[in-house]
Amino acid sequence: MTEKANENSEKTQFEGVIEKEKVIVSDKNAIEEFYNGSYIGSLEESENSAPKLVLDPIEVLLLSERNRILLWKDNDHNEPLCDFERLLTYFTQFDRRLWQKYIIYMDLRKRGYIVRPGYGEGIDFLVYKRGSDFEKDSAKYLIYPVFEGDPVELKELDRMSRVALSSRKDLIIATVDRLSKPIYYSVNKFEIINKVNLNGEKYAR
Repeated sequence: MTEKANENSEKTQFEGVIEKEKVIVSDKNAIEEFYNGSYIGSLEESENSAPKLVLDPIEVLLLSERNRILLWKDNDHNEPLCDFERLLTYFTQFDRRLWQKYIIYMDLRKRGYIVRPGYGEGIDFLVYKRGSDFEKDSAKYLIYPVFEGDPVELKELDRMSRVALSSRKDLIIATVDRLSKPIYYSVNKFEIINKVNLNGEKYAR
């Protein structure tokens, strides 16, 4: 089921269902637009049912900020629609660093990169080169967020660098400063090299 965002909007909103820390969207047009068109979400396919689009919290926030998704409190249409702030509050119970991660996610997407959440091993994002097909091409960067108040042990950085090396990807440490500005550091064999802008240019610290 779809509805127009408002009378002046050409963008269609799609309904979703909140299932704990995920959101499920079943509309085939949403799958075509979000997944195939914008590389948002993951497909869940079954022989006995139509494909469903599974959204991570960070992707839900993106679609909410763009006014592209309709979600109701407790999935009850008699309850108020969930706005961005309500969704952020709800999903933060599953990840207390969700807001900082969202800042990084949005910054990377605004730069034109394909960003896929979730990888394991402490890596929050896979980032592909501009123009890549994430279903066929390999990611270029592994993004490892580090935030103030969450110290990282040296052996953990060493492990991350080995994960990146073994997968032939570049490890990038991402953090957010006090002005909510993302900062990126390239890590090469456990050595923090410099700030980078992910285009190969380096900035002196």
